Amino acid sequence: MSAANPAPSFPIPVPDADTQPFWDGCARGELLIQRCASCGRWLWQPRPICSRCQTPDPPWTRVSGAGTVASWTVIRPPTLAAYSELVPFVVLLVQLDEGVRLLGYLVDERGDLLRTDGVAEGLAMGSRVVLRFHDQAGTILPSWTLAV
Repeated sequence: MSAANPAPSFPIPVPDADTQPFWDGCARGELLIQRCASCGRWLWQPRPICSRCQTPDPPWTRVSGAGTVASWTVIRPPTLAAYSELVPFVVLLVQLDEGVRLLGYLVDERGDLLRTDGVAEGLAMGSRVVLRFHDQAGTILPSWTLAV
């Protein structure tokens, strides 16, 4: 692409003090969720204090990332230019076994985005999923593949 027509870019997260440990974990291939040391509540979105008991500095805890599909949608055109060659693809809302819900892509075993509407894969509400990580323009995102 020329300077007059720059390549389209993906939206990427901008880590802050509360979310940096999450993104650092993803970069290492670990899914980290905060869990209150006092009351045991799993916390999502990241925050400086427990939303239940107000204990400060909930520690980051590694989780398996296994869970079930709580909801999903198929992204189709029109879409952002960066996604134009990738559609259709599936965005999942995953209920982790720990109880928190995260968004992510439906990917293959290597973590590559699947061009699919989910039908061929047998995607359904309640389907079991396994954590994978997807590299999107240098940002490592939690994503999932269907459990076998």
